[in-house]
Amino acid sequence: MSNTKVKRAFKFRFYPTPEQEKELLQTWGCVRLVYNKALDMRHTAWYKNHERVNYSQTSAALTQWKKQDEFSFLKEVSSVPLQQCLRHLQSAFANFFEKRMGYPKFKSRKKSRLGLEYSTSGFRFKGDDLYIARLKEPLAAHWSRDFDRDSVSTVTITKDKADRWFVSCLGEVVVEKRRITGKTVGLDMGAKDTLVLSTGQKLSPRDDRDMKKKLAKVNKYQRRLSKKKIGSKNFAKAKTKLSKAHVQVVDARKDWIHKTTTQLVKEFDVVCIEDLNVRGMTTSTRGKGRKAKAGLNRRVLEQSFAEIRHCLEYKAKDSGGEVVAIDRFFPSSKTCSSCGYINDLLTLNQRFWTCPRCQEHLDRDINAAKNIQAAGLAVIACGDGVRPAKKPVALQAGTRQRSRNPRP
Repeated sequence: MSNTKVKRAFKFRFYPTPEQEKELLQTWGCVRLVYNKALDMRHTAWYKNHERVNYSQTSAALTQWKKQDEFSFLKEVSSVPLQQCLRHLQSAFANFFEKRMGYPKFKSRKKSRLGLEYSTSGFRFKGDDLYIARLKEPLAAHWSRDFDRDSVSTVTITKDKADRWFVSCLGEVVVEKRRITGKTVGLDMGAKDTLVLSTGQKLSPRDDRDMKKKLAKVNKYQRRLSKKKIGSKNFAKAKTKLSKAHVQVVDARKDWIHKTTTQLVKEFDVVCIEDLNVRGMTTSTRGKGRKAKAGLNRRVLEQSFAEIRHCLEYKAKDSGGEVVAIDRFFPSSKTCSSCGYINDLLTLNQRFWTCPRCQEHLDRDINAAKNIQAAGLAVIACGDGVRPAKKPVALQAGTRQRSRNPRP
């Protein structure tokens, strides 16, 4: 086994002094202002004169803004996060033009998450102490793991809804290549059980006793908040408690995702998954069943399928494993994993079904995971996507398989 160096971001909590917090909040206010002015500049130039404005032009405009009396306070904060926010705006427009993201939005004081990015000129390490530009004292960070401080290229400071401060350090880390096990697995992702393995194992963060307590706390604070008068001090206090409860749930879910994906990548050489269309799965509906669909959408979104896939892919890539995504329209639930019969009459409410051809009693999710595993191995062997045949002669002659949205 050989070791490789990869870029990885490590996130640590820190506790700012009152002076540091004041400086960071002031910097965030300036970042918001510069970002919004640059966005307005690009928006106006395009819709009025059909001209595109690039990063260099917004950077030159920033220099001019600092010279104006009404924006002279921009010179009181570090220029590094101001320049970085202009680069982020450039990336946002690039993603928009390539149809990966929507049109960039203006940053709000109340709704936008605080984020300050510093390149190498905006920070320095002195031993274990991290100094940020314009801050006299080092950050009181809790360094919970070791990393190569000399390789850090970017430092990002954030603040979450529970008023917790974090610093993320992007640097190099040595990753040990995994041992080859010769094992493969298929994963079926769903709203009821987050992950169902082809081995028959079902995994979900909701099954954890500690997670159940955290979810119960969220429900309790939501009920309390609903009884408070909007805008009152008690409303603000209740909202803060609810935000902290939500953060605990999010942290627990992220911890579960990282531990689970790490274990899967260590145990299996190949992990086969579905290429899910979460946006299509969570489209809203009208009329009868609207509330039920909204509840299902929330359950689907809270599973964090995209985060699970992202963790599997980068961990497998770094350690020498492989993740295969099969076509989202492959009928994994409707196909019998024993004989290949396609049950086109299977509904979403049927969690178990018996194959009319081989009489095999099937668990819907485990059966889907086995089919995903087989389809993923076929992708590796054939080097092509696996799609359902319109007329599967060998399995069910004369039957036309209809395309459908992936099941929840």
